[in-house]
Parts: sequence; structure tokens; C-alpha cells
Amino acid sequence: MAYESGGQGLWSTLDDYLAFARMFLGAGAVDGVRLLRPETLALMTTNHLSDIQRAESKLLGMPVFAAGHGFGMGVAVVLNSERAEPLLCGGGVGAVGWPGGFGGWWQADPDDVSVLIFLAHNTIELDQLAKGIGLGVYEATIQFRALASALPR
Repeated sequence: MAYESGGQGLWSTLDDYLAFARMFLGAGAVDGVRLLRPETLALMTTNHLSDIQRAESKLLGMPVFAAGHGFGMGVAVVLNSERAEPLLCGGGVGAVGWPGGFGGWWQADPDDVSVLIFLAHNTIELDQLAKGIGLGVYEATIQFRALASALPR
């Protein structure tokens, strides 16, 4: 990288990514180890966009915020599960996640205690999508949501 940036160039392992996502299901703890205080986790998972900001996000190319999502501290937050775009972050109210710009996508849903991590790490190419290449993977995320929400709690 030519410069340091908090929004790019992060490196980790799948196990670390899973621990990060599970933290949202365990009130800030994973396997009995507290990683975040509950107050910090609440700040991260609370929508910090106003209704006007969510509505104006349509102008910025992010119409999903106006539909069923808000934005917490670094994560999309489901505010309305009926209107939430599952490819941004699906699930019940309070689910969190984010689709990375290069195919790293995750979500954690405390409602059905599920985590989904998808790591492709390749830019999305519109000409490939127009030919249907890659759509099966995104369909799988929608099927995962349906299966996870149908499990008994």
C-alpha cells in the first residue's frame, strides 16, 4: 500500500473473522473471552444515521440504507427485516454485517444465532454478473438466511 488506510488492506484469517462475527452474538464475548464491553457493542450495533441521511443515501448509490438498514459503527444494521437487502446484510432486526468491496462479505444475526462469512476477494465485474457468473453464490446467501431463520430456537 502506498499509504495507511483504515478501510483497506486488512489481513486476517477465517478463524479471526469468525471470532469477530461471533462477538456480535455473544454480547461482546467469544468463548468466554470478553473482547468488547457491552456498551461498546451497543454503540457499534445502533443505527447512527438519521431518517434524512438514510433517505439521502439514495443519491449516493446506497438506496438500501433507506429501505431496511441503518449504519452503526462500521457495520450495516438491520432496522426492518422485511425491507432489508440480504446482500448488504439480511436477517432479523439487529443483525449486522457488511459486504466488502472485494468480495469479503459477512453477517451475524443474534435473532437466529447465525453467522455467515463469504470470502471471494475478487472485485465484482459487471460484465460477469450480466452473464450470470457469480449469481449462484449470492443466491446461496439468500438460501442460508431462509434456512437459518427456519431453525427452531
